[in-house]
Amino acid sequence: MTIYYTAVFVILVVEMVAFGILVVPLPSRWRRTIHRFVSRSPLVLQAITVLKFVFGFIFLLFIDAVNRLQRLDQGDTEEKRQFHDAGYEASQKANKFYAQRNLYLTGFTLFLSLILERTSTLVVAMLKHEEELEYAREEHKTSSKDQERLLTMEKNYKDQIEALEKEKETLRLRKGDMDTLKKQIEQQTAEYHQLSVERNLLPVEKKSA
Repeated sequence: MTIYYTAVFVILVVEMVAFGILVVPLPSRWRRTIHRFVSRSPLVLQAITVLKFVFGFIFLLFIDAVNRLQRLDQGDTEEKRQFHDAGYEASQKANKFYAQRNLYLTGFTLFLSLILERTSTLVVAMLKHEEELEYAREEHKTSSKDQERLLTMEKNYKDQIEALEKEKETLRLRKGDMDTLKKQIEQQTAEYHQLSVERNLLPVEKKSA
C-alpha cells in the first residue's frame, strides 16, 4: 500500500472513531462543553479547512481507482480470448484486487465523511433545541399561559429530537453496511493469497511431470 493510500486508511480510522464519539449518549452538559470548544477553537477551524483539501484529493484518488478498475475489466474481456499462463492470470487478478481495494478504501472514506457531517449537524441542532428549551423554562415558569406554551414547545422539541435520533440511528445502520463491505475485502484478500500459493506451486508440479 502506497503512502497516500495508507494516509487515507488512517483518515478512515479517525472518522470511525469520531463517528463513535458522536453517537455515544453523553450528557447534554458534556456535549455543550465540547461544542463550545470546537466552535470557538481556531485550530479546529484551520483543521476543517485543511480537511476540505484532503477530501478533494481523496475524491481524485477515488476517480482514479474507478478508471483503473474499468481498464482492468476491459483488458480481462479482451485477454480471455488469448491463452496465458497461470502466473500472468494471477498477476492480473492481483492488480484487480488492488484496484478494488483502493476503490473501497477511498469510497468508504468519502461516504463516512458525509455521514459525519450530517451527524454533527444533527447533534448541533439537538443542542440548540435543548438550550432553547431550558431558556424557555427559566423565562416562563411564573405564568400559567406561558407554562402551557412551554409544555407545547417542549412537546414539539421532543418530537424533533426523536426524529433526529431516528435519523442518527439510520446513519449508524449505514455504518454496519460498511462493515459488511470490509468483510468482503478481507475475503478477497484471502482469495488473492490462495492464488499466490497456487502460483508458487506451479513450478514444482512442472518439475515433477
